Amino acid sequence: MSQPIRLFPFGGVGEFGKNMMVYAIGDEAIIVDCGMGFPGTGQYGIDVVIPDISALTEFGFNLRGLVLTHGHEDHIGAIPYLIRKLDVPMYASPITIALIKAKLDEAKIRWDIHPLPETGKIDVGPFGIEAIPVTHSIMDAMSIAIHTPYGAIIHTGDFKFDPSPVDGRATALHRFSALGDQGVLLLASDSTNATRSGSSPSERSVAHGLRQTVSECKGKVVVTTFASNMFRIQQIIDAAVQCGRKVIFAGRSIERHVQIANQFNRLNIPDGLVHTMSDLKHLEDHEVLMIATGSQGEFRAALARIAQGHMKGFKLKEGDLVVFSSSVIPGNEAVISALCNHIYRRGARIVHAGHVHLHVSGHAQAHELKTMMQLTRPRFFYPVHGEYRFLVEHQYLAQATGIPAQNTIIAENGQSVEVDADEIRLGQTFHSGAVFVDSSDEIDYPVLRDRRKLAEDGMVNAVVMISEHEGTLLGQPEIEAFGVLHTSLSQDILKQATDDLTHYLTGLSPEMMSDATNMREEVRVWLRRWFKRQIHRRPVVLAVILEI
Repeated sequence: MSQPIRLFPFGGVGEFGKNMMVYAIGDEAIIVDCGMGFPGTGQYGIDVVIPDISALTEFGFNLRGLVLTHGHEDHIGAIPYLIRKLDVPMYASPITIALIKAKLDEAKIRWDIHPLPETGKIDVGPFGIEAIPVTHSIMDAMSIAIHTPYGAIIHTGDFKFDPSPVDGRATALHRFSALGDQGVLLLASDSTNATRSGSSPSERSVAHGLRQTVSECKGKVVVTTFASNMFRIQQIIDAAVQCGRKVIFAGRSIERHVQIANQFNRLNIPDGLVHTMSDLKHLEDHEVLMIATGSQGEFRAALARIAQGHMKGFKLKEGDLVVFSSSVIPGNEAVISALCNHIYRRGARIVHAGHVHLHVSGHAQAHELKTMMQLTRPRFFYPVHGEYRFLVEHQYLAQATGIPAQNTIIAENGQSVEVDADEIRLGQTFHSGAVFVDSSDEIDYPVLRDRRKLAEDGMVNAVVMISEHEGTLLGQPEIEAFGVLHTSLSQDILKQATDDLTHYLTGLSPEMMSDATNMREEVRVWLRRWFKRQIHRRPVVLAVILEI
């Protein structure tokens, strides 16, 4: 066979998030993962970031399928935005299928999704696709073995080697080893924790810390963690049972993941354990354990509302405890710090992974990454899933494991790779990049987004004066509109907006009013929604908070 296998990273290589890789033989191609990223600092008004796939049209590939490794947003989150353009069947594990269907239902999209068996191969175009069970921080994660005429390509996806997984579904070490015996052409492996030595502890190891922490609290307990980690949720539930507490789920994403896991009988929840917010009035404080979204300080998540005293029917006070069973995603430090300050102002204490063993990573660390190489013994190695420094560190690990330097390669998004029986090399460059999505509209560049918004919906400028020390509103806000309203209606609409905003702001707590950063976002979101309801337009809103 003369044609090399070509790899096209459209996302997730040289960055964290929006993972998407295309594998091609000639004109026949498959895609592995279709993830989203989150907006960075300064990308105001952007909801999500998805891969730019415009180059796929130029390549003219006959796309045969989209294979998903697992159900995290950075691997499936772009599907509702891109699946119609890709126009391919999807293949995934049962839990992943359920998560994808939930996202597609919200977008009113119906699509063929085929189950990936955990043994055997299925044919997708010219490729034989084999799903290999791996442990990760979400249920039903898979590595993908892509069988080609040159041998197998193993695309690990996100993985770790957990020796005692909570659900008993262990990484299929024997299968990786058997593939190594048969001859693995290329290993494309997760680099997320390449800079961390040793092995990631077992997920089960957090159970003792959770149970001990909950047992020592005499008041209400709120535990926040990543909503998709049902193994962690199960252990929090177990801690609640052991400490005689009832469980309340707070946050849409946790409720959705729990519902899906229950559909597959993958959670052990005793009858009568789960209660609703309305049941709180019948429970003593020492009987309450709430599992809440918002471990990364998300502005509208359940924990943020609890911390600011805005959760209806639930108030933190002295003697209560908030447990962070999570890590801090880089870039979120300042937001989480502000969230913790609000929690302490309520009188509650905080315990996090810096105090007690409450969190483990779902990604393989250096020893496990080397073990994957030793099991599969690949001829060539390609580090993926991580920023550039992580790729380089992973490449060093490969060379330390005995893979010759010339058999390893680093290629970021937009740089293709070619591999055959004899060589791995850089191929053509191509346009990758990102597409910014705001309310289901795709935005190529922030400047174009601003110009379009100004042209179509205009701009609203709001100036709000607040007493810096007292956290109270000083007079009415001043609101100006440009290109938004008909002249004959403008004064009446603006007066109504001013009155309604004044009424809303006077109902906020002094603590929140004195937080200029949060207030700026609060006023911006409120006005945008107000104009959408009243005149069916969504202008660009510039909110200015003056602290006097």
